[in-house]
Amino acid sequence: MATGYSSSATAVTTLADLQEKTNTDVKTGIKLVTEEAKWFRAYPKEQITVSGNEHRVPLILSQPTAPAMIDDGGFESVMQTPAPTSGTFMPVQMNRRFGYTGLAQALSNRSRAAMIEEQTAYQASMAIYAFGRAIGLQTYGTTVGTVAVVKTTQGASATQVIPMKNAFGSATLCPGTGTVQLAYLSSLFRVGDHVALIRSAAIVEFGAVTAASAGNLSVTFTASCTPTAEDLIVFASADGDSTIAGTDYDNWPIGFTDALLTDSVLGVTTTAYPAWAAGSTASATQRLSFQVKEKMINDCFNASGATINRFILPQGVRRDAIAAERGGRRYDSADVDLEGDLKAGSGQKFFTSQLAIPGTLIGWYDQAFRKVELSDLPEDGGGKGIFKLDKVQGKSAIAASYDYFYAKVPSSRAAMGYAANLTEQ
Repeated sequence: MATGYSSSATAVTTLADLQEKTNTDVKTGIKLVTEEAKWFRAYPKEQITVSGNEHRVPLILSQPTAPAMIDDGGFESVMQTPAPTSGTFMPVQMNRRFGYTGLAQALSNRSRAAMIEEQTAYQASMAIYAFGRAIGLQTYGTTVGTVAVVKTTQGASATQVIPMKNAFGSATLCPGTGTVQLAYLSSLFRVGDHVALIRSAAIVEFGAVTAASAGNLSVTFTASCTPTAEDLIVFASADGDSTIAGTDYDNWPIGFTDALLTDSVLGVTTTAYPAWAAGSTASATQRLSFQVKEKMINDCFNASGATINRFILPQGVRRDAIAAERGGRRYDSADVDLEGDLKAGSGQKFFTSQLAIPGTLIGWYDQAFRKVELSDLPEDGGGKGIFKLDKVQGKSAIAASYDYFYAKVPSSRAAMGYAANLTEQ
C-alpha cells in the first residue's frame, strides 16, 4: 500500500533568523560602590585658599607651664608662651580615563536605538565607580601608597604567586594572621589591577593581577623578577610611564593608618611632639563592648579636649558585639526579635564596610579630619558630562578623562583612636 506525505508546523527555531535578539536593560550583578566614598562626602571642608606653593596648618601641640603662686609683693611668674608648630600638605591628583573609537561616537550619535545602554555613558559610569573604590582604599592607607607587603621571598619568574602581609604597610592593624585577615588582604586587589613592587624607594617591576585569594596575589610581571620579603605592593595605573612616577608610591593622601600610627604626619613628628600621637590605642584581644568604646572616648577627650563621635567598625566585629549584647539579654516572652543592632550614642555615628580593617575599631572627632578639594568627587552612577575629551593623535579614537584633586588634613591626632585585635563573627 502506498504511503502519502504528512506535514508538521514549522518550529520557531527553524526560522529564528526572522526574529530579533532582544535584551533587558543592563543589570548590576556585583557591588560597585564603597561606603567610604559616601562618608567622605560628609567630611567637613578645611577653610583654606589652595595654592600651588605650600599649605600650612598651624598646630598647638605644647602646653603652657604652671603659673606662680606668689607672696604679697613677691616676684611674678616667669614669662612663657608655648609656640605653635606648623604642618604642611599638598593635594594629590586622582585621574581616570576611558577611550572609545570614532565608530562608537558615530553609533552614539546616529544609532543609539540599537544600544541597550549608550556606550560612552556606560564607560563613564564605570570610570566613576573606580573613583569611589580608590577613596575607599585610601580611607585606611598612608601617603606612601602601600596596599600590602610581600611576606616571603620568592624565586625569579615573570609569573608569581606572592604571599602578602601588613595591609597598608602596617603590622599593627592587619599583619595577615588568620583566615579573616588573609581574605581581607586579597580583597584589596581585583583581577586586572596594575601593580608594582617597590624596594628601598625604587621600582622593581610592573605587573598585572590575575588572581587574589587567601592572602596570595597572583601577578604576571612584564619581566622576570624576584619578589623579596618587605617589598611594597602598590598600584601602578599610569599609561606609558615605566618609572616609579608611574606608580602610586608616595602619591596617596593621609589615611587612618597614617593618622593613627605614623610618626611623621604633615611633616610634624610624634618624636618632637608626643601630643601629636593618637589619643587612644588598644591591642588586647577582646570583644567590642561599652568599656572598649568608652575608654577610647575618655582617652581621646583627655588628650585632645574633643569628644570623638565617629566610629568605623568591621562587619564581623559588629556582629560579634551584637551577639554579646543579645547573649546577656533576658526575654520574658517566647517571641524573640532577631533584628538586634548597635545603637550609636547621642551625636555619634557608626560606620561599617567590607573595607574596614578587620578586628579594628577606629574612632575620631569629625572636625579633627577635614578635606580640601580642587574639584568635585563624582557621584556614583554619574554621567559623562564631567569628563574632558581629547583626540588621540593619529588615530580615530577619543580619550575621556577626569581629575579629582584632594587632600585630607588631620588637625588633632589626639582626637583619634583605635582598638585592634577585636573578636569577630
